Amino acid sequence: MRLTSVTVLQLLVLLMASITSAQSSHYFPDSQIVLDMAVLSHSVYHLRKKVQSCHTLINLLQEEMAHESSSSNNQTDEAQDIYQRLLPNGTECLHYHHDYSLGTQVLVVRSSLHKYVAVAYAGTDDWNTMLKDGEIFTSDFGPNPTDNSTNDDVQDNNNISPIFQGVPEGVRVHRGFNSAVFDNDGFHTILNCISSARLGGNCDDNGSVGDTNMDTHSLSSPYQLFTTGHSLGAADSVLLGAALHLAYPNEKIRSINFGCPKVGNIKWSFWIDSLQPDKGGQTTASSDDGDIKKSGSGSFEIFRFVNKIDLVPRLPELLWFTHAGHTLQMSVGGDIRAYYDHLGNEDLGYAGVPFGWEAAAYAFLPGALASHISKHYVEYLEFYPPNQPSTNSSNVSTLYYVRDFERVEDNAQVYSYA
Repeated sequence: MRLTSVTVLQLLVLLMASITSAQSSHYFPDSQIVLDMAVLSHSVYHLRKKVQSCHTLINLLQEEMAHESSSSNNQTDEAQDIYQRLLPNGTECLHYHHDYSLGTQVLVVRSSLHKYVAVAYAGTDDWNTMLKDGEIFTSDFGPNPTDNSTNDDVQDNNNISPIFQGVPEGVRVHRGFNSAVFDNDGFHTILNCISSARLGGNCDDNGSVGDTNMDTHSLSSPYQLFTTGHSLGAADSVLLGAALHLAYPNEKIRSINFGCPKVGNIKWSFWIDSLQPDKGGQTTASSDDGDIKKSGSGSFEIFRFVNKIDLVPRLPELLWFTHAGHTLQMSVGGDIRAYYDHLGNEDLGYAGVPFGWEAAAYAFLPGALASHISKHYVEYLEFYPPNQPSTNSSNVSTLYYVRDFERVEDNAQVYSYA
């Protein structure tokens, strides 16, 4: 066959498109990691008012198994079998705490299978956290400098406050969400836990429990850090992820969350989006003329999953709140559409969410509320497991749920969840 110059050009275009698609697919966290985060975000709800630590969690699961298997002779007390009922395979519980005064539930786990440490926050579970969801005033990002720490086991605010000096001027976040993460020594405790856990150590005094064969302090390199959560917990996970980026400016940190409301103002959004790996690394300060100064080799990026017409990601409706990070829209029929930085980037050719996205939930409020249920996120993402290893290879081929961000030329003009 004779190749003309036009044919060669077409082949080159197809080849470049194929390479770009392959590179884009690997930009997104793989489907198994996303499913792990969804399971953790859902599971942490079940710990409310039932356990006080990782060790009381395992006792609870043993009791449930004994109750359900009372007529069977196949009962087992092995932690591995117990943890498969609640947490992703290959994970161990390192820390769990429920601050009743704040309504904050947080769970820290480590996966020896996928080599990560993840922090999961629970969402709205009672009237206390419901009221915090509705607290729409803003505050500076980070710990309150007037908060007097009384816990001698963690650092005081004066020791960690310097890392927040890198936050650009004018950045404001939802005051209730910020309080849930940073008040009552919450951030101090999580930071100390992560510092140990990412290198193979434990957090709680009695050590970790769960599905693991890891020797403590045996890691040759630190595990990757993820934050996750659903609803209010998703907002908390975003704030924690940004704080961890300031604490570990040379690390790659990702927040994979579900049904996340808007967290901060436009300057918050600009700052967070500037921390992505394709935008030059860490923002450490803003200069007098407003330009962003960057340093460090690390990154922080947000992948916010939205199930159909879930109402909560459209809230708060106030103009000074906006989304940061990428929106991954889960729609009826199995397609997931990724929108770069939520509003898109015309210079890169990426589209933002379609017109009508904000108002879509109000067309059918019962469906919008049902779409927010955490279990529905898990059920949706279970359609995207990694392929099983073939007989000829021990490698697991990842089935990506999305391969590229929506392009301006391909994006629908009007939002539809169908």
